[in-house]
Amino acid sequence: MLASLRRRHLLKVDAFVHWLAERGIEVDRTLISHWIAGRSHLPADLLPLLAEFTGHAELVFDEYVHPVACELVHVPRGTTGDHELTELMLALGAAFGHLQQHIVEARAPSSPGGAEITSEERLDLLEHLETLIHQLIDLKAQLASEPVRRARGV
Repeated sequence: MLASLRRRHLLKVDAFVHWLAERGIEVDRTLISHWIAGRSHLPADLLPLLAEFTGHAELVFDEYVHPVACELVHVPRGTTGDHELTELMLALGAAFGHLQQHIVEARAPSSPGGAEITSEERLDLLEHLETLIHQLIDLKAQLASEPVRRARGV
């Protein structure tokens, strides 16, 4: 896993050592090189830090969750602003509509992959899905932050 991160230019030894040191974690550069080469094992408690450092939790954890038929899902942290509930609902409807439109376009016979979705189209669909998920989390946060009002007589 570490070698794969290194090949993708997501793990630079000196940058990771410096990043850890900024968080009060002292790790020798040579030890990290040994982890990457597979000469010693990376401590499990460093995996979340590695995921944060690289920004790619799926590349860090997939090899552990796939064998047990699980999937890693990124849940973006929503932010609640001063959006009105109606505005959030309209934005959600638009995001869902964009996702549907792009799925239809990706499955069209005239698309680059024909009726099959290409890897580039799949990445585009995932971006639209991430937007929709983010907006759903915003809606949930907005609803959770407002006091619950009971109807009269209930």
